[in-house]
Amino acid sequence: MKSKVLIVEDNIHLSLLYKEALENDFDVEIARSLEEAHRFLDYSDAIILDLQLPDGDGISIIPEAIKINPTIAIFVITAYGTISRAVEAIRLGALDFLEKPVDIEELITKLKKHLSNNNVEIVAQSPSMKKILRLAQKVATTPFPVLITGETGVGKEILARYIHKNSNRGPFVTLNCASIPKELTESLLFGHVKGAFTGATENKKGLVCVAQGGTLFLDEIGELPLSIQPKLLRFLDQKTYQILGSTKEEKADVRIIAATNRDLKREIERGTFREDLYFRLATFPIKIPPLRDRKEDILALIEKKRKELSHILKKPLSIEEGAKLLLLSLRYPGNVRELFNILERAAIVADKLISAEVIKSVIELDNIDKEEINCTSQEDFWSQTKLETEKKEREIILAALAAAGWNKAAAARALKINYKTLLKRMKKLGISSKPQTLGY
Repeated sequence: MKSKVLIVEDNIHLSLLYKEALENDFDVEIARSLEEAHRFLDYSDAIILDLQLPDGDGISIIPEAIKINPTIAIFVITAYGTISRAVEAIRLGALDFLEKPVDIEELITKLKKHLSNNNVEIVAQSPSMKKILRLAQKVATTPFPVLITGETGVGKEILARYIHKNSNRGPFVTLNCASIPKELTESLLFGHVKGAFTGATENKKGLVCVAQGGTLFLDEIGELPLSIQPKLLRFLDQKTYQILGSTKEEKADVRIIAATNRDLKREIERGTFREDLYFRLATFPIKIPPLRDRKEDILALIEKKRKELSHILKKPLSIEEGAKLLLLSLRYPGNVRELFNILERAAIVADKLISAEVIKSVIELDNIDKEEINCTSQEDFWSQTKLETEKKEREIILAALAAAGWNKAAAARALKINYKTLLKRMKKLGISSKPQTLGY
């Protein structure tokens, strides 16, 4: 069953644009006012929320939505110059925000990432991942900080959620340290009192307070401003903090899990990260190896994604052995995220069988260098001539354009490639910008 996404946006053009982009992957409803939105809260897994609505402030619906569904993913859409409003929404429980004009691909990626992470299902067939799960289970019930490291796309957040799920703690609150303006980080983390700074018109709770009894996940911890790091260290050491603008000491029972794809030891040498904070966060370090170093997980991940895509696309999907061997041979600089991206595109353009030729074609669309491939089987997957490969690629693009009614933006989304990349490939393959029609 598809996850249900509610779009709360009074601009008809924008709401229909969001719906068109999302409805292939989600069940989408549109509400153009707060009054309409309330009717869908019981059934929504995620909300795309504009803050300026005809019958009130969009922020006002956030507490009610979270009360109805504590795991709901709320993404706030904010106009330029109103970042402080988005920060306030996150303080109330929104997951993230995007500025207008919204990057549709980024929105879809964020939705998929969160809604899939809610399942907290980790594939662990390789010895290294089995060991990591055993470690995660052992540390889950302790109060100690955990530092999760690894390349982009290896699954750091889903491991954090797995640890939290097995901890029997309260809420799971997240903060992407790279997405918040530096000057607002302290306020968002620890809260502020009225008059603490220009624009602070009332007292506000911080995420440390919101996460009371639960877990605060600090993603991209390497981006945390240097000026805030001593305050986080103090909280880790003493479980106490001060609200910005107040002299009163507050206490909170919050477990910290942090994640980064940066080499924090190198950041320490550069002077951008405190050594004492690093050692405190790394009380229990877990490093997730890249996907290329745990081949045993690739086949299991392929099978997991195949079942998911078969259900979403409502068609029986199978993957031939040649396609699996080809997928096993890639290096995956984007790790699990890249593998799933390739499979999603292949499932869209394939009929019922995902073949090696289909995989090669979608890889070509993503401009992945063939030199990255080091085939371990005797079959030479690149023995086809360039002309044959381009012919297959041309067929895929034409099929996507036809299915989208020759709407190139929609076709690019279906193929999961950048719009400019599609135009570039169309030009190279001699595909006209408009469908050819017969004249009589």
